[in-house]
Amino acid sequence: MHFVIARRAAAAAALAGVVLLVIAEFTTLFEVTVGSLEVVKRSTTGGENHGYALLVVALAATVMTALALRGARPPALALLALGVAALGVALAIDLPDARATGQLPEAVFFEQARARPGPGLYLEASGGVLLVVGGLALAFTAAPRADAARRAAR
Repeated sequence: MHFVIARRAAAAAALAGVVLLVIAEFTTLFEVTVGSLEVVKRSTTGGENHGYALLVVALAATVMTALALRGARPPALALLALGVAALGVALAIDLPDARATGQLPEAVFFEQARARPGPGLYLEASGGVLLVVGGLALAFTAAPRADAARRAAR
């Protein structure tokens, strides 16, 4: 009984991560500000910055969560890998762009042009962490009967 509750909680965490990833794609990832008054010259959503890659991750994570909830360990591990991929996009692709200063197009005309992270960056990172946590929890609470049946069949 406690496995069922733990699995449902892990699946809920993973699905919350999926929702955060989808929202992050349409939320401001960063804004480019200029001058001492920090006037916003440009803002970019997550999807615009990385080609809506996290929508693909979210879709695959939804399928893997449903399969892992049934007790299979490989989909849970795939969910973990999808979480790592989402964190990779957030930290390796989006974070450098959200903290840029010198290489911005606005820097040609404005001395103090700099990018500032928006809520989308934090949503991406949080969604990735929830996928990792959900994947790990689902992997560790895989259906014991399925594992025992596989061992008995050997």
